[in-house]
Parts: sequence; C-alpha cells; structure tokens
Amino acid sequence: MKNKILIVDDEINIGLLLSTFLIKNGFEVFNTVSGATALSVLKEQTFDLVLCDYRLEDTDGKEILIKIKENYPATSVIIITGYSDIRLAVELIKLGAFDYIAKPLYPDEILLTVNKALTAQQSVNERKNPNGGKTKTFTGSNFLNTPEYVDGKSKASIDLIKQIQLVAPTDYSIILTGESGTEKNM
Repeated sequence: MKNKILIVDDEINIGLLLSTFLIKNGFEVFNTVSGATALSVLKEQTFDLVLCDYRLEDTDGKEILIKIKENYPATSVIIITGYSDIRLAVELIKLGAFDYIAKPLYPDEILLTVNKALTAQQSVNERKNPNGGKTKTFTGSNFLNTPEYVDGKSKASIDLIKQIQLVAPTDYSIILTGESGTEKNM
C-alpha cells in the first residue's frame, strides 16, 4: 500500500513539482493551496504525512501543525519555508513537526526527509500496548510513564527531559557523560 502525502502550498508550481516528484517515487499525493482546505481534506481522509508551507494566504504552518497534532497525531508533518529561521525551526519541532526544510527544495533532501518521517512514524505506530494491541504513541512527556524509562523528579532530570524532547525529533547525535554507576544507559 502506498503512503499518502498531503501537500499544502499556496504556490501552485511548487505543489505541482513536489506532487509529480513524489508520485514518481511511489507515493499517493494530494495537493491543496490553503490551510482551510487542508484541514477539510484531513477530516475526510487519512494521510501518513503532510508537507506544509509555513506561510499560507489564510494561515501559517504553525497553526496547521498544531491542529494536525491535536486531531491526527499519527500523521507526520514536515514544514517547508522560504524563510530560514533557527528559532522558528526549533519551535516547530517542539510543537511536533518532524522536520523543517528551507527552500530551495532539493529532490534528494525531500525524499530522504519524507522517508525518514514515514519510517519514524511507522515505528511509533508499530509499538503495541498490552491493551488489545492498540498503537502506543508517546506525546509530550507521557513517554516517561512507561516501564521502559526512569522518571526523575530533580531539577537536573527535568532539564535533561527538556533537552531530550528538543533533540529527539532531529538527526543530531548526542553524547551522554557522567560518573560510573549513574545509569546513563537508562
């Protein structure tokens, strides 16, 4: 079954270019030119991924992202923009965007990012909980309430969790250091 992608971009040529490229790479693609239309389409159909321009005529990518994450948490979102701003990128990733891509768009980068987002979302969806095999998703800090994780209450633990939530959706590598016996592997 093909992965379904919704493209939200008010620049028709960019939407058409992305659509053609992704269809050639085996995806089922739908295009919209406004945030309102995108949200309407999302009510009627399920999508694996949304590629959304940050600046739209009727809204912005941040508002679309928030609504998608509230109503369709199993759908990954990648924000595309012509205005590269690291603070905005960090904010959007904290809100749940899988990634933030600055224009100009490069086909290899788009394909790699789309595939990473779909793989990451699929691995989250495959984690089964003991309650009837339903999907277990981790949002916010509720992943700490699972038996796989140690939940610290100190200021240092809380700061660490905030840093983890900031870095987790990115491709950055990290190094954990500390004294022997401090359970860094936990």
